[in-house]
Amino acid sequence: MIKIALVIALVSFHFLCNNYSQNLVEFYYKRRIYLIHKLNRSYNESKILTFEDKMNWIAIHDVRRLKGKCSDKILLHQYSKRILKKDICNKILKIYDDPYKINISELPDQFVLKTNHGSGYNIIVQNKTDLDINSTKNKLFNWLQIDYGYGTGEFHYSFIKKKVFAEEYIGESVNNYKFLCYNSVPTFLYLAKTINDTTYRTFFDMNWNKLDFECISKPDHINIYPKPKNFELMKKYAHKLSKPFKLARVDLYEYKGNIRLGEITFIPMNSHFFCKKPEHTIELGRYLKLF
Repeated sequence: MIKIALVIALVSFHFLCNNYSQNLVEFYYKRRIYLIHKLNRSYNESKILTFEDKMNWIAIHDVRRLKGKCSDKILLHQYSKRILKKDICNKILKIYDDPYKINISELPDQFVLKTNHGSGYNIIVQNKTDLDINSTKNKLFNWLQIDYGYGTGEFHYSFIKKKVFAEEYIGESVNNYKFLCYNSVPTFLYLAKTINDTTYRTFFDMNWNKLDFECISKPDHINIYPKPKNFELMKKYAHKLSKPFKLARVDLYEYKGNIRLGEITFIPMNSHFFCKKPEHTIELGRYLKLF
């Protein structure tokens, strides 16, 4: 009798979990479609071809807590240490649950203030004597009220317990190498560089051949970027860090001869990978396998 009751309970639990999971997928789908339509974009699950299409599919169907942990800019340090056996992220100086408890006297003259739960929530401080600390605390507090995952349709961000932290400042001239890893294989990368307030994104393959992709923004046709000294090791790190995921963009820097990990992003540019030529967004998506 006990065995029968146990079987019934397990079947009921399995049914409830499946039903709950199905409801979540439906919720993710509806929310994502709404946001796609707001940008006058299209998405059809019966015809998934481009890089944007595949990112939208992943945003709806592949939402996991591990992604939340890796997107958490504080917990990313733990992930780096577990996977690479060392923490290669920029040094955290202080962590705050409440931004109004920031004590500016505890921090160096230069640092970066960030929240851990989204994108673009950072304040670069090059001279703390010039910082309006009250206005800064208010801004950080307001950022903490935002459910970034719901607002962008990148739902893994909603798993993050929101905090503020101060991070080591490494300067703004450091090159940011963004590796697009498909099924844990580094496949493309783009170098993001801001010159005279204009951001250029220049694409390369894994042999450091420059590609003519014009996606997100214009490539930099003026400057020549030599292959990073640690390029082969960067590829190994990107492979290891992206291994559990269908798609991950692993952002790496070279700083004082060492590799630094900036972040891991699972829906790069929130899928808005606008390419001037349609064949380029098809080529970018060609090697990404969803099934």
